Amino acid sequence: MAKRLLDKGARFIGQGITGFEGSRSLPKMLEFGTQIVAGVTPGKGGQVLEGVPIFNTVKEALAQVGQVDGSIQFAPPLRVLGAVQEALEAGIKWILTGAEKVPTKDEAIINSLVKQHEAVLIGPNTAGMINVAKELKLGFLAVADTNKAFTEGEIAVLSKSGSMTAETSLHLKNNGLGVSWAVCVGGDIIPGTTFGDLLLELEADPQTKASVIFGELGGTYEEQVAELVKSGKISKPVVAFIAGDFTLQLPKQVQFGHAGAIIEGERGKPDHKRQVLRDAGVKVAENFDDIADLVAQAIK
Repeated sequence: MAKRLLDKGARFIGQGITGFEGSRSLPKMLEFGTQIVAGVTPGKGGQVLEGVPIFNTVKEALAQVGQVDGSIQFAPPLRVLGAVQEALEAGIKWILTGAEKVPTKDEAIINSLVKQHEAVLIGPNTAGMINVAKELKLGFLAVADTNKAFTEGEIAVLSKSGSMTAETSLHLKNNGLGVSWAVCVGGDIIPGTTFGDLLLELEADPQTKASVIFGELGGTYEEQVAELVKSGKISKPVVAFIAGDFTLQLPKQVQFGHAGAIIEGERGKPDHKRQVLRDAGVKVAENFDDIADLVAQAIK
């Protein structure tokens, strides 16, 4: 299985990078230090965007630039399955895909293909990930002003939401703490990567002393974290904040938030998540502004 957290100097291609999101994100990624060595958009081969050569297929790109460490995908939702298949068939083992509203059936097929190829997938519906020290900015996370929210440090920040990944990182920065990894995992029903997957890998990351998870109603990401902490598989301190209490007052027919924000019985409810996390030994912030204090206590 490939690593989810890549090293400084990792090389990437960008699939669909000539589209709106891709062309908007590319200069920011390059400016940050990310090595985007080729782009792939069918029918656009031969073009050059921000100094990056564009090819019609992934295989054409790799034939020219050599093997890469990953693919950052800006393909539209109905083309994500094809883009993932193309990357995997070309031997790429790490894929980040930002498209929202990928059909659930396609996500199920994608997950199966990723496992068959012993690859990893971040997303779908991810804004991306950032590591300041490693000069990695992957995707469109904080595309307007990366430096505003992210400063180098020792705390990993994990969230389903891109905006709350940035907001939590900014909160830490304003309280004298920086981030090691900031990762938006995406909020779809069938995730490629969960909080638990990343926390397990962060156990071996020398840069990370503790982690913050910004959780929300629905799904079982946080319950999985609680089980891993309780079993001792996650030993580094974890601080959690669970949002979404106000949504429990909404009429049942009202839809809110990510596709993965589904509640079944008690599982998935914010108060249930907080309780199981506390029972496992995770520090849970009652208010968002308490996060930094709990982190500081945890790493003393």
